[in-house]
Amino acid sequence: MKITEKEKIFYSVSTFLPRKIIDFRLLNEKGKHPEIFPAVLLFADISGFTAMSEKFARLGKQGSEEVNKIINSFFDPLIKIVYKWQGDIYRFGGDAFLSFFPEKITTFNASERAINAAVEISKFVKAHRTTKTKLGSSKIKIHIGLTKGTIYFQDLKNNFFLGGRIVNNLMEMIDIAGPGEIVVSPEVKKDLSDVIFKPKNGVWKYVGFGKKLAEPKLETLKLSTKIINNKSGELVNYIPDWLFKRIELKPYFDHKDGEHRKIAIVFLHWAGIPYDTNPKRASEILDSFYKVMKQLTEKYDGWINTLDSYKDSERVLAVFGFPHAYEDDEKRAVMFTYEILNNPKLKLLKLRAGINFGSVFAAPVGSELRREYTILGDAVNLSARLAAKAEDRTIVVSEPIFNKTYGIFEYEFLGEKEYKGKKKKITTYKLTKKKKMEKKALGRWLSESEKIVGRDKEIVRLQELVKLCANGKGQVIGIMGEPGIGKSRLVQEFIKISKENGYQICVGNCLSYGSAFSYHPWTQILTDFFSILPGDSLKVRASKIKEKCTIVDKKLLEWLPVIGEVMGVSFPENNLTKYLDAKIRKQRVFDIIFDFIKFITQTKPVNIVIEDLHWADTASMELVNYIGRNIEDKSILLTLVYRPLKRKEEFLEKDWTTELKLKELSKEDSLELVKNLLNIKDIPDDLKRVIITKSQGNPFYIEELIKSLIEQSYIVEEKKTWRFKGDINRLELPDSVEAVILSRIDRLDLKERDVLQVVSVLGREFDEFLINGIYPQPQYLKRALGNLERFDLIKQEKSEGQQRYFFKHILTQEVAYGTLSFARRQELHRQTGSFIETQLKERKEEFLGLLSYHFYQGEDYEKSLLYSVEAGEKAKKVYANEEAIEFFTRAIDSYKKLERKL
Repeated sequence: MKITEKEKIFYSVSTFLPRKIIDFRLLNEKGKHPEIFPAVLLFADISGFTAMSEKFARLGKQGSEEVNKIINSFFDPLIKIVYKWQGDIYRFGGDAFLSFFPEKITTFNASERAINAAVEISKFVKAHRTTKTKLGSSKIKIHIGLTKGTIYFQDLKNNFFLGGRIVNNLMEMIDIAGPGEIVVSPEVKKDLSDVIFKPKNGVWKYVGFGKKLAEPKLETLKLSTKIINNKSGELVNYIPDWLFKRIELKPYFDHKDGEHRKIAIVFLHWAGIPYDTNPKRASEILDSFYKVMKQLTEKYDGWINTLDSYKDSERVLAVFGFPHAYEDDEKRAVMFTYEILNNPKLKLLKLRAGINFGSVFAAPVGSELRREYTILGDAVNLSARLAAKAEDRTIVVSEPIFNKTYGIFEYEFLGEKEYKGKKKKITTYKLTKKKKMEKKALGRWLSESEKIVGRDKEIVRLQELVKLCANGKGQVIGIMGEPGIGKSRLVQEFIKISKENGYQICVGNCLSYGSAFSYHPWTQILTDFFSILPGDSLKVRASKIKEKCTIVDKKLLEWLPVIGEVMGVSFPENNLTKYLDAKIRKQRVFDIIFDFIKFITQTKPVNIVIEDLHWADTASMELVNYIGRNIEDKSILLTLVYRPLKRKEEFLEKDWTTELKLKELSKEDSLELVKNLLNIKDIPDDLKRVIITKSQGNPFYIEELIKSLIEQSYIVEEKKTWRFKGDINRLELPDSVEAVILSRIDRLDLKERDVLQVVSVLGREFDEFLINGIYPQPQYLKRALGNLERFDLIKQEKSEGQQRYFFKHILTQEVAYGTLSFARRQELHRQTGSFIETQLKERKEEFLGLLSYHFYQGEDYEKSLLYSVEAGEKAKKVYANEEAIEFFTRAIDSYKKLERKL
């Protein structure tokens, strides 16, 4: 019977959930929530992967991907064994999983089913214990623990949780089992009279069967079309929106799925919920705790990856930087954790956390029966260990997190400590408190360029507008550009010019996670207007607001409740404000704030600067448009700084609006900026080439690249001057630059993002016929390419009836390519080589260089050798000696790799 597309999507979604959730949601299986039921728990921990991970660390990013592939090859048969013995899988955890066997009215009890599953799992791993990898053979073993008792299971509506003391006991018990051993609790042993055990440190070690049970058949999930059509939507809430969109696009997963990312990882432990003694109360506390976590992950655009248990607590893994990257993911992770630990609703819980930042592989783990999308890598392991060793009510962070957040939080240095699995000691810090005033974390080597570079035309125009506005002709100025293009630097210069011309400056910033904070940039402006200080109590704040309103206009005192609402200060409602509807109340807020601005203009012109307008909340944007439409005849400059906006706002349509679209710096200006930053007169040619090629005129990229060059010792200071040295080909892209580019890529629709990743394999420039030849879904391609061009990520050029595309910025191509799994890269390179070889065989001579490159990257070394030699001979004939050397070197390497395979 043919399966429909809707059924494919449904069954793919169902693999991300335990059967218990599916039964409850789709089959109306009755049960109280939280549900308390007897079961046997099985925890299987595959050992040998830690050593393998350390060995594979030599391969860099590819290492974690290879480990994931091997883990999945083991998980597939092990999951089938669990389901065959009527077990259910709760969660995966790297190279381990927790499953449970509920007591059912069946031929065998839960202990019998669980021990049979455990023995079968152990036998399978033993039979396949030698695993061949790219770096030689590795030995894999498994140790398993079984315990029995009452399980606490709670459906959290869009997540699920299994806990209780029985789970914590199992996590302690598993440490007793040696490699290849199965240990069980006394309660499980009691049920198994036909199984032979011997005692070991308070538990029982499995020895053998006296009488083996008959094997049941594996039953796969089968539901009627009616249930799938009517109720499948109930399961979608349990997986994140981005994952559901991915499943809609392609409802199957394989070893090529997954992405390489740099993210901030939070492990947050909690304890103190009475799952066993007072389940009803436990349900209320857990529900409240989960809601707080959920709200804060949404606020900071993170992702709750998993909820599981530890020896003395439960824990959540939350990540920031996947599936959406931001320039400040480290800050978001710490803010999220800090707000949880300081939430008054959670003061009775024991909480502790560890936060780290680093490279991970985000990928599905499991099989077509049961899987999870998870985060793998050494950075995850370190975060888990920081949290495990942290004291109650403390947040411990690694050095990368500290370096990016010490301007916002105060830390106590904890020194260098040893952690399991780490050869070197790790520097850690304990967060003590949030700073009242955020300090900018400036690079220790660079001072900001005193002279603004490459913006002469813009400055001339801004000077004209300053004079025009001072004469009573209000102006809206939009400063628009991509991240890092120098918007803030130009604004600094503009503020300086405004002050020199007698303007009062009012500045407000929109937060990247501030869409939930109504009027955020305006409250910053009003805080300065009312002269409110960070340490002022609510009483002092109220007094200052009242005093200022009296000076501006005594009639405003009647509107104090409305003003106070915006400022977070309560004033008693009066007859005028008590019954106002929301629309009129909002209009009064707009009018009053505008009155305050006009009050300033009685003595001097004013420049209102709002940065990062693209992140503005709805109310703030409406107020911007309101003020923008009413300043034509007033001495008010409204300076708005933003990246490309999602829609054309009203302020852009006014005759008194000037929009300055900032472009990249020229080569000359880029080098001038380098000279200013480093105080260097003669820039070495190698450094010039790197800066020009990598930055392509983006000032932020230039600064960050220079910082990275200094950090990686490519630029060194000798006798108060900077000198360039080292192999530039080994330069790593700074995290800050990668995050900026990834944040743009992550805002794309899933199909557009997929197209961008695929075309990144083709290089900086590519022909239309190539992408048409290798992209598997042509129905999406044309529109996606058009949108990528509209978003200014790629450009199109036509020549002699042939269309070519190129990445506007080479770093966009590098970052997009860097996110792809190595398996998918390899497949795409081979596909491209095969397409050129077969479809363009008459023009093969023209594409020898591409064939050499793509087959080499696709690890088809036989063809790589062939085409590299041919391309080298061709280059030699036309005296292209450097290219010839490159091709012949590739040919030699391909030959060596072929020899190793033989």
